[in-house]
Amino acid sequence: MSSIAAAQHKKATARPLTPATHGKDEHEVFRRLRAATKAAGYDALVALSQDNVTYTAGFLVPSHATNRFRRTISILAGDSFASQIVVSVEEKQAVARSRFADVRSYDQFADDPADVLADALIEAGVAEGRIAVELDYMPARDFLRLRERLPRAVFEECKEIYFRTRMIKTDEEVGILRRIGLLTERVIHDSLKEVRVGMTEIDVARRVVDQLIAGGSTNFKYRFGSGVNSSVTNCGTTHKKIEAGDIIRIEVLGELDNYRSNVTRTAVVGRPTDRQRDIFASLVRAREICKTMIRPGLPVADLYRTYVTSCRESGIEPTLKFLGHGIGQTIHEEPYITDTRDIVFEPNITFTMEPLYMIPGEMGFHAEDMYVITRDGFDFITGDICKNDELIQVG
Repeated sequence: MSSIAAAQHKKATARPLTPATHGKDEHEVFRRLRAATKAAGYDALVALSQDNVTYTAGFLVPSHATNRFRRTISILAGDSFASQIVVSVEEKQAVARSRFADVRSYDQFADDPADVLADALIEAGVAEGRIAVELDYMPARDFLRLRERLPRAVFEECKEIYFRTRMIKTDEEVGILRRIGLLTERVIHDSLKEVRVGMTEIDVARRVVDQLIAGGSTNFKYRFGSGVNSSVTNCGTTHKKIEAGDIIRIEVLGELDNYRSNVTRTAVVGRPTDRQRDIFASLVRAREICKTMIRPGLPVADLYRTYVTSCRESGIEPTLKFLGHGIGQTIHEEPYITDTRDIVFEPNITFTMEPLYMIPGEMGFHAEDMYVITRDGFDFITGDICKNDELIQVG
């Protein structure tokens, strides 16, 4: 062991495993990840990305999202080893909030976190094992150092382990997604009621922001586009004034306890034209046909193909190459509802459907809601507070 590594090993703060994080009594997320790691033939699982470490540890280390020079790492190995590595300034918060009983810290200015990781893997008994790690996220310098320290270990990509495990939500996760989904839909509903001709897009956005913060969501994003701006898929929010006849598209991506919402509504200022009404009705018709199919065992590719067929029968070509996506710790997760995925629906998969059609330079139509697969079908997470079965008339 190098002198630096030895100093780190001595310095690292570690607590003994408690019954809440060990064996049969450890957290459900740990059990699921261990099972998936073992089934894939790996001896250890190492995560470094914000979303996967947060998913594993149960809380977000604040500087993980803002400081790329700091490392936050989670490690699961064998049947019982579990450890989290954090920068020393975050140690106390991690000890208080993490699912990991064993929290190890390092000095950002004196220590190499790759050495702390290597020491932990040696302690776990997997120095010559097959280790699944986030190779698509781990800095190259860290990987080179880790390979130098553990020359007999085999390092392989762990992306699929996390994608597949995170795709099936725990009941606790579904509960959080319901709460943030309902808050988001209520904020959209209340904000649209206040839209008037002459207001700017930013005027409406201020109302969205105030209500989200009042509801307990602080790390959110939103998009509000009116008139021609509604035709930009990921539009900005501008000082454009709202005019009679404008199509309005409002998308809110809320956050609560590190879980996300994604809800979109399309409205019209005043009465819709026949063309506006017909286009939106075609999207809704496709969505409603898809709803009749949703159940455990349904291939997501079949759902997407049905959606595309229905839209084309109505004379429109879907703008996106997917109907929706999984949602959880990040806005876009598996399963993507598209014909390139071989995933089938299972209970507790949470996802969105977002039929979308853009007419560049003119207007855009988009309705997005959140759903969860149940044992015998599906349930709505959003869609009851602010219905979008037809264009919402505002102003």
